[in-house]
Amino acid sequence: MTSDLQLRAKYICGKYWHRLVPALLLVGVLAVATAVGGVASEPEPQQVTVETDSMTVETTLSTEATVTGNTSLYNRSETLTDMPVYLRTATPAVELIAVTSTPPDRAVSVTQQIVLELSATRNGEVFWRDSRTLAIDSHNVTDGTARTQVTLDVQQLARDQLANVTAEAGDIGTIEARVSAIALYDSGSYSGTATAETPLTITDRAYELRTPQQDRQTNTTTVQQAVAGGGTSGLVGPRGRIPPRDLGVGLGGLAAIGLAGGVLYTGRRIDDFDAFRRQYERVRYVEWISRGTIPATGNYARVPVEALVDLVDIAIDSEKRVIHDTSKDIYAVVDGNLMYEYRDGDDGNTDEFGFATFGASTPSQSFDQEPEPMSPDTDQPIE
Repeated sequence: MTSDLQLRAKYICGKYWHRLVPALLLVGVLAVATAVGGVASEPEPQQVTVETDSMTVETTLSTEATVTGNTSLYNRSETLTDMPVYLRTATPAVELIAVTSTPPDRAVSVTQQIVLELSATRNGEVFWRDSRTLAIDSHNVTDGTARTQVTLDVQQLARDQLANVTAEAGDIGTIEARVSAIALYDSGSYSGTATAETPLTITDRAYELRTPQQDRQTNTTTVQQAVAGGGTSGLVGPRGRIPPRDLGVGLGGLAAIGLAGGVLYTGRRIDDFDAFRRQYERVRYVEWISRGTIPATGNYARVPVEALVDLVDIAIDSEKRVIHDTSKDIYAVVDGNLMYEYRDGDDGNTDEFGFATFGASTPSQSFDQEPEPMSPDTDQPIE
């Protein structure tokens, strides 16, 4: 805080502390009481959405193939599982396995099927499609698992159906194949579909199935429940977390009480407020005042002014300077044949207010000299 603001704050405290202190104390006490009451009272219940009776169904599609052809890469009768690529000569057929997992705490009816879908596309649009169900099973699952398995002869598929479609389509479009494991489930409370699928890519020497593939479906029931109110932010108190609003009100009340103490301390230190006020006005309006000598006699009609601030206002309005005769403690403004004057009283010991000695560096000015007119906009003499 600058010295000017400190001076103004002291002046306000000295003049109004009798009113400010009770008002600040009242506001502070009420704010603290309101915050304490809000923390101590039972929070209002809030309605929240709670998920109950969750059921998750997961379907997994995987592959495995037994080596039956001649190859130096694998042992005959070796079983390969979820390989990134299978050799057509080594493993001409592949096992497609669909497994659906259900909660073990309830019976779930599951109808599971493995489907092979062929399609021909051109520019991203399908112009031919064929879907064939390779296997379908129905299970009343009580132990949490339903399993369906079927063998797909990839050699025969490539040699017969795909070859025929390719011959028919020629270079018109692209032939695609896809394998899907589809599980329809029903527990009485929930029903739905879980689908795991993968593309089937066949080349001259190998075929590719991107497995394992999974699909998970979660079913829940939502209910509205009443829970204790209050936010999750704030500080922790004896009854849980303090809401930010109550915390802010309480801190504001404490700040008001502290400010009341500061105002009381500052105001009580000023024993003679009239002397302080006069010195405050001299310091505040020092830029409008010049030191000089005011004659005892003259041809001026003397007009007494009650306060220095009023005299400064007259000087501003008339574009004059205030002359301070330090030997007589008289301030005056001359306007034509009128001399407005303010006579200062006894200031007492003004050092206790922290003021510097007034006028030490202000140049003296003779009262007989014509004061320079001042600009009303810049508060500076007009050259």
